[in-house]
Amino acid sequence: MTSHSGFGAKTDANEVLEAFPHGVKGKVVLITGVSPNGLGAQLAESIATQSPKLLILTGRTASKVEAVAQGINTPDVEIRVVLFDMSSFASISKATEEINEFSGPSIDIVFNNAGVMNIPERKLSVDRFEMHLATNYLGLALFTNNILPKIKNSEAGRIVNVVSIGHIISPFRFSDYNFDGVETLPDDEQPSKEGCAMFGIPISFGYVPPIAYGQSKTAGILYTQKLAEKLKDSNATAISVMPGVIATDLWREMPADEVQGLFSGLPMKSLSQGISTLLVAALDPKMKDNGGAYLADCQVSDVAPFAKDKAAAERLWRLTGKLAGATFMV
Repeated sequence: MTSHSGFGAKTDANEVLEAFPHGVKGKVVLITGVSPNGLGAQLAESIATQSPKLLILTGRTASKVEAVAQGINTPDVEIRVVLFDMSSFASISKATEEINEFSGPSIDIVFNNAGVMNIPERKLSVDRFEMHLATNYLGLALFTNNILPKIKNSEAGRIVNVVSIGHIISPFRFSDYNFDGVETLPDDEQPSKEGCAMFGIPISFGYVPPIAYGQSKTAGILYTQKLAEKLKDSNATAISVMPGVIATDLWREMPADEVQGLFSGLPMKSLSQGISTLLVAALDPKMKDNGGAYLADCQVSDVAPFAKDKAAAERLWRLTGKLAGATFMV
């Protein structure tokens, strides 16, 4: 449960910040995937009004991150920009080394917001992983792992991982997570018939953009649950968040007419409404007792059965360390 049962789909960022007026003051806050007119930019602008000690903005494109940083009109807030590619392990390692050097003894809140969606053709990262998996999941896990000692050193560290209702489309495909091509999959790894029907997606074992996206978001949810379990004896925890359907640059890979068709049939949110659930996850003290939870519309919500399977979460945790070449620190 959250502290405010009256919060919902229409709750905006200002309402959440007013409910937790001391949640950000004096803290070190890090936001990934920052670009104009996106959730990252809206988060940065809202967080900056609350007197953080340090605001770290990250992204892949200098012009985009710098534009957001320069547009924040709170001169007393220290802002640092770090550029890196969330799909590249080498880039992540270099960036996290830099962040660990200047961020001080602790990092209090991390918003893992960077992501990609519905890349039309199968594309591999520099490390040879399918791009949704590399950016939305493996990069997120490695990035978090590399700064985790700083988060655990906070008096109330909070990791907020942006996921999606799109997770209902696909379980994690341990047999073919890279979409290399198989003729069949075990029953518990096949795309969800119900989830695919909901979004009008054809069932296929090959590369289908929404299925690849869905798998990466299921991975994010399972990882968040396992990470929170590992952190239960510390001052930190992790929460996964579904922001809602918002007209941001995340939809850039899809044809404009398809995007408009989807938007016409879905409940849309403003950017401020979109980040409200992220802020609840980060600032509500009650969420320390709900580590690993999935939030939607500012409240704890349920996920697909395959996205809360403890055996799958444990298996994925071990696989992730192997794929990312990292020894997880919890």
